[in-house]
Amino acid sequence: MLSPEKLKMLRLVHGVTLQNVGDEMGVSKNYISMIENRKVSLSEEQYHKLVDAIYAAHRKKNSKQEDVEENIEAVKEEMTKKKTTTKKTTKK
Repeated sequence: MLSPEKLKMLRLVHGVTLQNVGDEMGVSKNYISMIENRKVSLSEEQYHKLVDAIYAAHRKKNSKQEDVEENIEAVKEEMTKKKTTTKKTTKK
């Protein structure tokens, strides 16, 4: 099973929102956020439903491969910014 952080990355790479995934699963966007932030844990069945919901939401958006590649780059940039910000904060 993927970690909650990797589930979030999977969602971001596919360009779907918490709301999109929540709608697919029949739960609130807040619940999806709680999963991604390790506030609640998932059974194996719920995990598979979440992964399926991410892919289903992605298909509904009819994203093209180029969109996925752009989202990957955006996620990489966001992660780089967070690392840079963390390094600056810890140096003070």
